[in-house]
Amino acid sequence: MIADVVTQKRTGADREIFSYLVPDRFVDEIKVGSIVSVPFGRRRVLAVVVGLQAESASPYKLKEVLAVDGDFTLPEGYLEIARWIADYYLCSLGEAIALFLPPLLKRKIQVERQAVPPILAEPRPLSADQAEVYRRLEEILLAGAKKPGLIFGVTSSGKTEIYLHLAKRTLGLGKQVIVLVPEIVLTPQIIERFRAVFGDQVALIHSDLAKSERFANWSDFYRGRKKIIVGPRSALLVPSANIGLIIVDEEGDSSYKQDKNPKYQASRLAEEIARNQNALLVLGSATPSTETYYRAKAGEIKLLALKNRYGERAMPQTEIVDLRQEMRAGNFSPLSCKLQEEMGRTLATGGQIFLFLNRRGAATFVSCRECGDVVLCPHCSVPLVYHLGGASSTCEVESGYLSCHHCDYQRSTPSTCPACGGYKIKYFGAGVEKIEQEARRLFPGARVRRVDSKTFTSKQAYFDLYRDLVSGRIDILIGTQMIAKGFDLPSVNLVGVVSADVGLHLPYYKALERTFHLLLQVSGRSGRGEKAGRTVIQTYWPESRAIVAATQHNYDLFYAAEIQERQAHHYPPATRLIRVVSENRDPDQAKEEAQKIAQKAAAAGLEVIGPAKAFLARLRGRCRYHLVIKAKTLPDPVLTEIWRSNPYLYWDVDPENLL
Repeated sequence: MIADVVTQKRTGADREIFSYLVPDRFVDEIKVGSIVSVPFGRRRVLAVVVGLQAESASPYKLKEVLAVDGDFTLPEGYLEIARWIADYYLCSLGEAIALFLPPLLKRKIQVERQAVPPILAEPRPLSADQAEVYRRLEEILLAGAKKPGLIFGVTSSGKTEIYLHLAKRTLGLGKQVIVLVPEIVLTPQIIERFRAVFGDQVALIHSDLAKSERFANWSDFYRGRKKIIVGPRSALLVPSANIGLIIVDEEGDSSYKQDKNPKYQASRLAEEIARNQNALLVLGSATPSTETYYRAKAGEIKLLALKNRYGERAMPQTEIVDLRQEMRAGNFSPLSCKLQEEMGRTLATGGQIFLFLNRRGAATFVSCRECGDVVLCPHCSVPLVYHLGGASSTCEVESGYLSCHHCDYQRSTPSTCPACGGYKIKYFGAGVEKIEQEARRLFPGARVRRVDSKTFTSKQAYFDLYRDLVSGRIDILIGTQMIAKGFDLPSVNLVGVVSADVGLHLPYYKALERTFHLLLQVSGRSGRGEKAGRTVIQTYWPESRAIVAATQHNYDLFYAAEIQERQAHHYPPATRLIRVVSENRDPDQAKEEAQKIAQKAAAAGLEVIGPAKAFLARLRGRCRYHLVIKAKTLPDPVLTEIWRSNPYLYWDVDPENLL
């Protein structure tokens, strides 16, 4: 018997599949999907069997398989999924297969088999609106061909209760359930909701778990000992041949995009896994991505709306504060007079406060604090981005300059405003630490907690934060996008958006959409209990359509203008984008490699933007150039051939940012 195998990582060879002789002692054990150990050059590597044949057509003497892992076999269908990943996301087949392999293969961990307890309890009764959405999704769950469904529900409309009812129905069919959340910080809340109903049948998996616990939970779901798995995008990668339901909560969140090879988007991959396994895919969000909502309105995805909050609670009253007026009034605090007033009132009545700072993009732009004008590229009508260093091709640190990341137009930083001649030029950028200090200064008796990536050092920190919030041990919570979604806390009566503008003018077609989504989501944390909620949005650009639509809690208003802009400029969903980044210590070589790819793509009839300096023009001592290729459909065989000509550049299909 001959085994055709693929190694887990790139080999540097021209081909990916290699043949090995199967010794007689392994003939009854080995199968397609088995993990094997094989000699590769002077190394011994792990590989996955992708085919078995009676004899080899190779003229060379074959080496033998050294060992077979009897504990794991990649389930049927996942090789097909891996081939789709490799074709769509432009990566090697080995990299795609490695996504689904168990952790800790080098060290065996014995996991005791445990009896699965019965369901503990109602999910809670559904409202009439919820029941109708559930009924229509249940019909799809029981059908032969399963179209994905989108629960488009306003914040606090009760999407999680529908998830629980669908999960209970799926388990009743003898199937397993995958539940994805965009942020690790949200897993404690949804885990508690699911465990309250399904007890120990729920497994949790995410990157902050100890390796042994991660493997145990992975193994429990893979072997069917636990029926539900909850976590960020990695929960999708635990393979099973018995999946009946995949839930992607807050489906439009950019956290679902993996930034390392393969650079998959979890909600898109979930759709492919659901198709392959004939499972129901349920996408849920108050702010679905423009692409997903477009497909839902076109009939590709079943659109199911929840237009009212659960219990008929009112949406929070939202007020815009023009920060230009604050400055003219002499208030230079990052917290406006209105926000300070509302914070004092909320604390006096025992309510909780979320202070949100939109720092997405982690970059600066240049604006006039007198008139609000943003310095734009004269050719592309997008904000110029401030860079440290010189505008020459040497990448040496000189004076600052402004650059367009679309056409590479460059200019010096202005000393006065090009629009009004004012001298109050502002380089925008702020931090949650400063907001924390100001909150403590203004309200010394309040219990203030700051949340960012630095404040979490263990998985327990996530559970501690959630329990402290629920028990009322936090009065003011300060953070970035980690606090913008998912939290369902009845005592939060005020949300303050400290700066709605950071990220609003990033040179990327999704900048407005992301700002709108974040503002609508974070505003929705307020007013989920008996008391009415309020939101205060601070901005220098109160006329921005993203801010206006978020203030009105009006998704359709924003979508109507956004889809028109996308179609006019041939951006998704009208087309697909592929970003290519070339890095080199020599800037000329980095630019040359990018130009070669651009020329090949253009010669093949593909539309190309760039190449130009990347947003982060120098990263880790390497100079960076990037370009964007537009394709009508993916996978594209022409694009695949271009990728194969230089796979070691940074290729990103459906990019979430252009940094």
